[in-house]
Amino acid sequence: MKLFPEGRSKALSAAALGAAGVSGLMALKGARDLFTLLDVFSTPAFYLGLARATLPVQMPPLAGLLTRNMRAAFAFALVFWLSALALALGVWLRKEWARRGAVWMLYLLSAAALLLLLFPWLAVPRPLYYNGVPLAPEFNAAVKAAAFFARVLSLLGGSLCLWWALALDRGALRLEFGPAGEKNEKN
Repeated sequence: MKLFPEGRSKALSAAALGAAGVSGLMALKGARDLFTLLDVFSTPAFYLGLARATLPVQMPPLAGLLTRNMRAAFAFALVFWLSALALALGVWLRKEWARRGAVWMLYLLSAAALLLLLFPWLAVPRPLYYNGVPLAPEFNAAVKAAAFFARVLSLLGGSLCLWWALALDRGALRLEFGPAGEKNEKN
């Protein structure tokens, strides 16, 4: 089997192989992180260390969700990267199920990017003010810059995900997918 089969989009094959490589590495990292976290959670010293821990007053909602459901967040990350790996390999093999799954994943990622674009304070802390007076000007400048970069990255990443989703869902690339990986002549 060739990496870039004749008569098929080389850009799609390269993107699928690149996504498979990144997803595979991230899945390995996610598995290592999950097993490390589970090992740390099994020690009593971890819970004793957390007993006196304090949380920031204005923690972003997503950070609070992740700290309350840490095991589930790490397990979700592992499942996400394994799913991305399977879908990327399926897209490279031009399987219809992989195309549909990749389209759904790309649409969901672009929706998440839109949510972060509109509401960056879900992931970035809000600046600290008391009656209009900044409590920590350096911190406020840092979080405003972080919110700006989160918006820029979500705009770029969401646009890229939406572009690939539309290309796989409605573009000419859709014709390359068939039930057995052959070109599909039906619309």
